[in-house]
Amino acid sequence: MDDFLDFEHFCKKYDKEEACIDALFFARWPEGYCCPRCAHRRCYVIRSRRLPLYECSQCRAQTSLISGTIFEGTRTSLIHWFQAIFLHAAPEGTSAIRLASIIGSTYKTAWLICHKIRHAMSSSQSEELLSGLVRVNWGVYGRPHNPTIYRHPQEQPLLAGASIDKNDQITHLKIMQVAEEHLIYDRITPAGGREFVSRHVNSSTADISVVIQKFSRQRYFPIIQRCYQASQWINHIFNGIGPKHLQAYLDQFCFGFNMTKRDENIFGVLFHHCASTTTLKYPTLINRKNNSAMLKNDYFELLRKAG
Repeated sequence: MDDFLDFEHFCKKYDKEEACIDALFFARWPEGYCCPRCAHRRCYVIRSRRLPLYECSQCRAQTSLISGTIFEGTRTSLIHWFQAIFLHAAPEGTSAIRLASIIGSTYKTAWLICHKIRHAMSSSQSEELLSGLVRVNWGVYGRPHNPTIYRHPQEQPLLAGASIDKNDQITHLKIMQVAEEHLIYDRITPAGGREFVSRHVNSSTADISVVIQKFSRQRYFPIIQRCYQASQWINHIFNGIGPKHLQAYLDQFCFGFNMTKRDENIFGVLFHHCASTTTLKYPTLINRKNNSAMLKNDYFELLRKAG
C-alpha cells in the first residue's frame, strides 16, 4: 500500500469497487491465489456475485474474496470499508457518528464496522509480546473520583506495560483492563500483575519491573503519561467509554502509538490485518462480559455501610 497525503486523495484512488477488489485480493494472496483447502495455485473466477468467488481448478472448493477477513458477511461496499480503515489509521481515529455521516450508513452499521476494525487492531496487538527491558505500571481510565479505597463505577484500573530502549524511550506499549477477580476495591492484586506478565511479556525477558500500587516510589511516569493520553483521546473523540468495550479502544490507542514509533505505514499494516483477521460477529460483540452493573451496586452498598 502507498502512503497517502489525505483522505480526499485516498478516496479518489479507491473510488471504484474493482480497485478495492484488486487491493484486497493482493492483500490476501500477495503471491497469487492459493486454495485454502488444497493449496493449489489455479482457480476459476465466478463473477455473477457482487464480489468475486474463486473456484479451485483442482479440488473445486469455492472461496469468497472476503471469507476469513473482517469483511466476511458484510453488505457494505468495499469502497466504504476502505474509507473506514483509512480513517481509523489516522492519528485521531474516528467515531461511529462521524463515520456514519461520511459513508452514509446507519449509526449501528458504522458502529459495527468500527469495532470490526478495532478487532483487527486487537489481534495485531496480541501477536507481539513485550521484551528486552520491560516496565509494567498501575494506571487508570477515568479521573479518580474518591479519596477512599472504594472504586467509583467510572474508574477502570489498568495495567500498562512497555518495552524500553537504551535511551529510556518506549518502543512498544500495551494497556490492559484489569479483570475484576484481580481487584480488591481499587487495588490490583499481585496475581493481576503476574497474569499480565504471563500473557503479555516474552518468557525469555529477564529485566522486568512490575508496579501495581497507585503511589509507589517505583512508578514509571512515562507509562502513567501514556495511560493519561489514552484516556484523554478516548474522552475527546468518543465522549467516554464504559468498561464493556474499553479494551478495544485501548488496543486502538496502542496500535497507533506502536505503529507511529516504528514509522510504519499505518494504513498498510492495518489493511493487512483486516484482510487476515476473521470477522467479529455482532452477537459476540454485544455479549462481551460487563461487570459495570455489579460494580455500581457494590460501590453504593459499600458507601452506605461506611456511613
